[in-house]
Amino acid sequence: MKKFLFLSLMVLIGCTSQQTTIEEGLVSSSTTLVENIDTTTSTSTTTTISETTTSSTTSTSTTTTISETTTSSTTSTTIQSDYPQLTISEVSNSIPEYNRDDWNHWIDDNSDCQNTRHEVLIEESQETVTYKSDTFCSVSTGKWFGFYTGQYYYNASDLDIDHFIPLKNAHQSGGYNWSSTKKEEFANYRLDPDNLIAVNLSANRSKGAKGPDEWKPSNTDYWCEYAYDWIRIKDYWNLSATQAEWDALVSMIETCPVGFVYADAQQEPVVELPTPTTTTSSTTTTSTSTTTTIASSQPDNPGNSKNCSDFSNYSEAKTWFDTYYPYYGDVGDLDRDGDLIPCESLPGAP
Repeated sequence: MKKFLFLSLMVLIGCTSQQTTIEEGLVSSSTTLVENIDTTTSTSTTTTISETTTSSTTSTSTTTTISETTTSSTTSTTIQSDYPQLTISEVSNSIPEYNRDDWNHWIDDNSDCQNTRHEVLIEESQETVTYKSDTFCSVSTGKWFGFYTGQYYYNASDLDIDHFIPLKNAHQSGGYNWSSTKKEEFANYRLDPDNLIAVNLSANRSKGAKGPDEWKPSNTDYWCEYAYDWIRIKDYWNLSATQAEWDALVSMIETCPVGFVYADAQQEPVVELPTPTTTTSSTTTTSTSTTTTIASSQPDNPGNSKNCSDFSNYSEAKTWFDTYYPYYGDVGDLDRDGDLIPCESLPGAP
């Protein structure tokens, strides 16, 4: 009996030992399995990260290429415009010095006694003009709109006829190389109504020979048309512009009302008005009176007969200048900088 119990106990101990061994084996196997799985997962994760990095590098390269393409496209679009592109050229020091006398202006092209100044006054007046005498040579009153100031004027003495492109600017922009005939044509050209315009004399004297980079009309509503007219006239006469001048023109065009384009700025060519006439009897009756009036209201052109050294002070020079300027411009070339202040070196000059 004791032997039987001993054997039974041994069997039980052996079973327990085997079960423990099996369980440890299972645990060991399970642990190994888990470690393998972890290792596999780690390797898979590493591989995935590596692939993502490669993909990111490729994406960066692609983005750079797209950016370069976009920049090129934008530059191309900016060049497009509905107005001519003037040749950009800076003023050369090697060109001849400007001389206003080379540009013969205020001529009487059709021999009707009205010079270019008065022809323009007649053409641009919004009302029938009156004259200083029965000869109908010189305009006295009318109604003009001064685009530079945005105001109306009724006396011709309040106005200057402005060369829209100043003669000096035209000279510096390529006109220096023109013949005398072409210079005279430009200085008196009326087929384009914007080439010569009636403006307030103070505004014109403020402008002088300046381009749009140095002077703009006080009437900002006129900037858009001013820029378009400037470009059109220079393009027609094949004149260049400086870079600063062109940049100023472009900035003025940016003020244009929506829908207002380059073609809208051009006016219809002027049709010359018939020359007024008087009867023979009237002319005979007023012959003496007319001669006297002409002598006092429109003096003969003195030409370039005076120098600043001919005057003892500024007041004398100014009186002489103001006598002839309204009719013939600065014929004595006393106002070199175009500010309508002659002989600034003389005593008493402002």
